[in-house]
Amino acid sequence: MAGLRKLDVSIIGMGNWGSSLAAALAHAGTPACEIILRRKRLKAITWDKAALDARILWLCVPDSSISHVAAQIALRRPGLHGKVVVHSSGALTVDALDPARRAGAAVASVHPAMTFPTRNPVPLEGVLFGIEAPEPAARRTLDKLVRHLGGLAFNITSKNKALYHAAGTLASPLLVSELTAAIATARLAGLDRRNALRWVESLATATSRNVFNRGPARSFSGPFARGDASTIELHLRALHAHPILAGLYRSLAVYALESLPAKNRRELEQVLIAPQSSTQNKQAQKRA
Repeated sequence: MAGLRKLDVSIIGMGNWGSSLAAALAHAGTPACEIILRRKRLKAITWDKAALDARILWLCVPDSSISHVAAQIALRRPGLHGKVVVHSSGALTVDALDPARRAGAAVASVHPAMTFPTRNPVPLEGVLFGIEAPEPAARRTLDKLVRHLGGLAFNITSKNKALYHAAGTLASPLLVSELTAAIATARLAGLDRRNALRWVESLATATSRNVFNRGPARSFSGPFARGDASTIELHLRALHAHPILAGLYRSLAVYALESLPAKNRRELEQVLIAPQSSTQNKQAQKRA
């Protein structure tokens, strides 16, 4: 344990992610020194009682509050030399922590590649963490802390942060959106809620398992893989009365043609793109 004393952590803010971080630190045998909230809650303290003397000050607050909280830390503790101030935003860079950096702290972002939909703690064993840390010493410290929590660390750069977070958004919340669209389309086809959920689950679960076990190209099936343009045209006609679902279908289909082994590409492109272009031209003519 002696070697881990330098990894003492104060958690500032809580929320869904902060709840999981606090639970993981306790499970790893190094509970948070402080949990600092605006209002008093069980096992937490308020700003006026915060010592802020842990080596790592980890902000678990909404993205919009990070700069403000970093400024509060710098105001309450002007000398931050030797400390690492961390946020967990996947989209914002370490520049959001500039007030703490100007007060002498090393700054970093440590983003868990996991979904935290509720306050119920999510285990962090095996979770990937993207670390953005300009100072090598801070990066080594945070690598060690992530390993201590059971996670796996990798480095990301500030210039690629927005793309990194866009990838995560496609992999989780927008995946939820796509599955919701599939369920909604099944409901439009007449399936009741229970059967729509079960039907989409059976297909989506098998498909995701195949993608991660066999790779995307060897998991791609159905009318696009076969080059069945008439079936795609049938789908688009059925979705015509539901423009948002049709637009989502069309966008995903166009990307599939660009990135996956589809047959009969030229005919599929005509079915997907030509009708849309024709509609846009008609609308433009009407406006003229």
